[in-house]
Amino acid sequence: LFMYQYGRHKASQAATMYDFMAAYGTKTIGNHTSVCEAAKWVGQESLWGGMYDNWDYDNTDFVLNFGSNNFETHTNHIPTAQRLIRAVVDRGVPLYTFDVRLSNTAAKSTEWVPIRPGTDGVVALAMVNVIMNENLYRKDHFKFMRVSEDHYASVDEKIAAVKRHVEKLTPEFAEKESSVPADKIRDIARQFAKADSACLVSYRGAVMHYHGADNERAMMLLAAVTNNLDRAGGRVMGVGAGWNHPKSQPAELHRGLDINDGFPGEAAFPTHHVSHRVFDMIKDGHEGRPQVYWWSCYNPTYINGNNASVTEIFKDETLMPFLITSTIVYDESSSLADLILPDTTYLERWDWEDMVSANQIAEFYLRQPTIKPLGEARCQGDVWPELAKRIGFELAWKDKEDFVRQSCEMTPGVKEAGGFEHMKQYGVWHDPDAKPNYGFFETVVDVGGEGIIRDEKTGVYWNWKKSAAESEDEAKTSGYLGTKGAKNGYVAQDIDGTAYLAYPPNTKFTKAGYLDFYSDNFVSKGLPAFPTYTPIPEHAAMGDNDLVLTTYKTAVHTHSRTTHCKWLVEMKHDNPAWINTKTADARGIKQGDSIRVKSDTGEFVTTAHVTEGIIPGIIAVSHSLGRKYSGVYGSGESSPIDGGAKADPDAKNIWWDKHGTHPNVAIPNWSDPISGTQRWMDTVVQVEKA
Repeated sequence: LFMYQYGRHKASQAATMYDFMAAYGTKTIGNHTSVCEAAKWVGQESLWGGMYDNWDYDNTDFVLNFGSNNFETHTNHIPTAQRLIRAVVDRGVPLYTFDVRLSNTAAKSTEWVPIRPGTDGVVALAMVNVIMNENLYRKDHFKFMRVSEDHYASVDEKIAAVKRHVEKLTPEFAEKESSVPADKIRDIARQFAKADSACLVSYRGAVMHYHGADNERAMMLLAAVTNNLDRAGGRVMGVGAGWNHPKSQPAELHRGLDINDGFPGEAAFPTHHVSHRVFDMIKDGHEGRPQVYWWSCYNPTYINGNNASVTEIFKDETLMPFLITSTIVYDESSSLADLILPDTTYLERWDWEDMVSANQIAEFYLRQPTIKPLGEARCQGDVWPELAKRIGFELAWKDKEDFVRQSCEMTPGVKEAGGFEHMKQYGVWHDPDAKPNYGFFETVVDVGGEGIIRDEKTGVYWNWKKSAAESEDEAKTSGYLGTKGAKNGYVAQDIDGTAYLAYPPNTKFTKAGYLDFYSDNFVSKGLPAFPTYTPIPEHAAMGDNDLVLTTYKTAVHTHSRTTHCKWLVEMKHDNPAWINTKTADARGIKQGDSIRVKSDTGEFVTTAHVTEGIIPGIIAVSHSLGRKYSGVYGSGESSPIDGGAKADPDAKNIWWDKHGTHPNVAIPNWSDPISGTQRWMDTVVQVEKA
């Protein structure tokens, strides 16, 4: 059996891979989303049916930020950071940032609001409490919300239900849990509610926790009750380019291992997989093991929690007999591979992109190679067709350039604009007549088509012929929620006698067309139906000498892929541990001291950065550094495979002798029980002078 796993494959790079895998016949394909943002997407998908939110900074009047370092490292970073900077600097838009650390975004905000890790959700719910009790809510969005078992509740009944749900989640309660003063919560809640438009941002600092997906649901509720969802200036469902592309004949037989979603019961909704647990599953062996494991744009023995254990699994040939990697650099994982296939950088290959467009109008753009691939490097998109031929089948495209060419000629709008030749000349296309998709949920839908029926329980109009039902009578008897594949036939939601597009179930969750704040899906898994606050068990059990270890990104480095770049690593080559002055004093730790950070999983030694820029009881260490293999610039040691760095004239100019440390050795490889996301921010540690 064969398994393929990838990291930052996007757009055409992912599409070509999936096309080959479908034609070859493997179903064992792992991703990296569980170490990145899965809790956020599960929280959103369970509510509005989609994922990839966007933030309309161009039109907003207020920004509330939970756990995102937007100015440095947030997803879709450059276009969103530019817009947020313009909003704050040019228009004076208030920006409040909740973070355990004085990030560069927090430092440039109207106010940094320090907060204990994992308590963002209770603060958001306390703000909802204030807004509801002071009648600062806006009714506009309530009819599109479901907040109780009743799909037909009136707006007034929904308002009363939300008030009941958050009754005990007062600012005073939130203060005890989060350390954010109750008066501060009230003040910011009132500003958020009274602003003409307000944008709520959340990311890893808020969601990469135990029940992090519920934190995301709480923040969506705050946006919804103030009518700041899918409105100009608010949080909006992301819009991206919808490329058509060539598809090869799929294999008749598809084989796979059930190892992508963690152990039984580990995650209620592993809709983006639990890929950080793949190697634990392989070691366990009950679901089988791949004979060949191939990874690309991914460094699993470095980036996962408890990475030392992953390294040992890679070394054991009885677990994974043959290892292949496609990589642009020699790194910790490729050092253990049986076969290394040098991959191209983005400067050396063809690609089309489909990232979320910051202005809510889909932008189609492509990359063109600026130089020929160096050495023996080959784009994976060129390798797949050749590999297919050697195995004995054909793909529908001959190389990556042909894949991009065909995509341009197949995609409406791009084709009419001139297709591949137009895109080569101009690089980008968007529909000049397109408008931002604000208020899409209010679209009135014709429900008179063949096969469309109305579900009595939910009020959903759906086409039973697109489900697994064999007859209309069976569909009506089983109902929309009880029929397999029914969500594929979703058409509209009946709200007060009008059929609205509302919020279709566009992902793996079967739901009605409401914003599903009362979630039958959550109830079915024994989880709270409505967003609530669940304390992190390990934090609740902490002793007086315990601290919480968190990690963060910096603007200079991209995960594990940039420390070989000499100019970048010159700017950022060390990652001392941030520790509050009070916390440090209690342990006799001074600025620059060598300290040992120890958990039940492992330990590492680093340098103390004593600062008031982090809350007491926390220690924060960035990742990307502490490399065993990252060339002479990134690790201070030449890689076993000579890439020529020592011959670089700049090698003699290296003035730094520190290369940082890697915190993942002390972070467990564990999962949020809702989404299966890796709990980066929950690790309990002890810290002492080394």
